[in-house]
Amino acid sequence: MADQVICALSDVFARWFAYQQQRGIQVCCPEDELRPSPCRYDAQHPERWKPWSRPEMSDLQNIASALECVFHPAIHAYYGHGYAGQITASFKGLAVTLVQPWNEEDFERLQQNLVAHVLMLRRLKLPITLFLATVSDESRVISLDNETGEVVLEQLGKKKRWVLADSLPAFLQRLSPLAQTAVTPAVPVNLPA
Repeated sequence: MADQVICALSDVFARWFAYQQQRGIQVCCPEDELRPSPCRYDAQHPERWKPWSRPEMSDLQNIASALECVFHPAIHAYYGHGYAGQITASFKGLAVTLVQPWNEEDFERLQQNLVAHVLMLRRLKLPITLFLATVSDESRVISLDNETGEVVLEQLGKKKRWVLADSLPAFLQRLSPLAQTAVTPAVPVNLPA
């Protein structure tokens, strides 16, 4: 599973960077993003970045153990592969921004947010999901269903969930790159209320 996730994620990165290049867009960090990261590769242009792979993959086992649960293997690969900047893409017309850590500090913050997310779901007696991407509607998030491995669009704090893909690799393979500045879908998305 880890290899499939990493291959699909690497493919998303490659397609996204090629898309930007075809349109003459230089991939840069947001102007306010001055934090160090191994993603920065050009000393003369420190705003430029590309995904960085860890020499040895990390995982989220520490927080899974602390939460006394087992995380789906796909989430370990998704977040443990390395670091990246914001990747914007479209999933069947829905604009998404993949959540990826920028550096080790960001990876630690991500873990804290995942813990808070799981604790909130437990408090609400909802099945565990682990967030993967954001959408423009802040009350919804794209997550990995921890039990089934399906990728779902969920209404935060509610039982409402829509299955987008049967696995994380399948979801990643269906993403279409959006220009770095794009944050809204080009096509309206019709989801049940």
